[in-house]
Amino acid sequence: MSDDIQLKTTLHSDSTTSTEFNSKSIKSKIFRLDILFILTTILVIILMFEFKFLNIFSRSSLSSVISFISSNFWPPNTSEVVQQNIRYAMLETIKMSLIGTYFGTLMSLPLSVLAARNLMPNYVSTPFRILLAGIRTVPSLIWALIFVVLFGLGPRSGTLALAIYTMGYLGKFQYETFEGLSTEAFEALKAHGASRLQTIRFIVFPESANQLISQVIFMFEYNVRAGSIIGFVGAGGIGFLLSFYISYFQFSALVTALLYLLITVIIIDYLGGKIRETFQDENFDKLEL
Repeated sequence: MSDDIQLKTTLHSDSTTSTEFNSKSIKSKIFRLDILFILTTILVIILMFEFKFLNIFSRSSLSSVISFISSNFWPPNTSEVVQQNIRYAMLETIKMSLIGTYFGTLMSLPLSVLAARNLMPNYVSTPFRILLAGIRTVPSLIWALIFVVLFGLGPRSGTLALAIYTMGYLGKFQYETFEGLSTEAFEALKAHGASRLQTIRFIVFPESANQLISQVIFMFEYNVRAGSIIGFVGAGGIGFLLSFYISYFQFSALVTALLYLLITVIIIDYLGGKIRETFQDENFDKLEL
C-alpha cells in the first residue's frame, strides 16, 4: 500500500516538474520570437529609409498613380474577343500548372525524404539539401528560358520549368515538415524493430499528410500565378497574353486578364480548402479558443 502511495507521489511530482518545464520552455520561445520580431522591424524601417520608400506616399506621387490608373486601366475591356483569348490562355495555364505540379511533387517526395536529417544520416541528407537549394536558386522564369532555348516556344517548355521549380521548392517544404514530426512515434516503431522504409510509410507520410496536401495545393496555386510570368519568355500560358497586352499598351485588356487570374486563384483556394478538410481531425470544427 505504501509503495502505491509512493509511486503515485512520484508520478505526480514528475508531472508537476514536466508542466513547469514546458511552461518555462514556452515562455522562452515567446520571448525569442518577440526579440526576433522587434529586430526585424527595426531592420525593415532602416531599409525603408535607405530606399526612400516613403516618398511614394507623397501627394504628387499618389495623384500621378491615380490619374494613370483611371485613364488607362479602367474600365476593363470585356469584349467577347478579349475574353475568349483570355479563357483559352487561362485554361492552358491551368493545364501546365497541373502537369508541372504533379510531376514536381512525384520528384520532390523521394528527394525530401533523402534530405531530411531525422530520416537519413548527414552524409546522405546534406548533398540532397544542396541539390534542392541549387534548384530553388534558379527562378522559374530562368528555367522557362532555358527550356525555351532547348525545346522551343510553347507550353511544353513552361510545363517543364514549373515541374523542375516545384521539385526544388516543394522539396524544402517537405523535408522541413518531416523534421518537425514528433520523435515519440519514431521511437515506438524502432522499439518494435520497424525498418526505415516502414517508418516512412506508416509514420512520416500519414502524420504529415495534411501539411503535404496543403503544400501541394499551395504549389499548384503558385504555379498558376507563375504561369503569368514565364509566358513573358514564350513559355506559353496566360503570361504570353499579358506580355502582348503590355507591349501594345492594352491596359484595359490586361486588367480583364488579371481579374480572370484572380478568380481562378480564389476558386483553387476554395477547392483546396475542401480537399484539406478530408485530412483534418474530426474534432477540428469543434475547437474553440
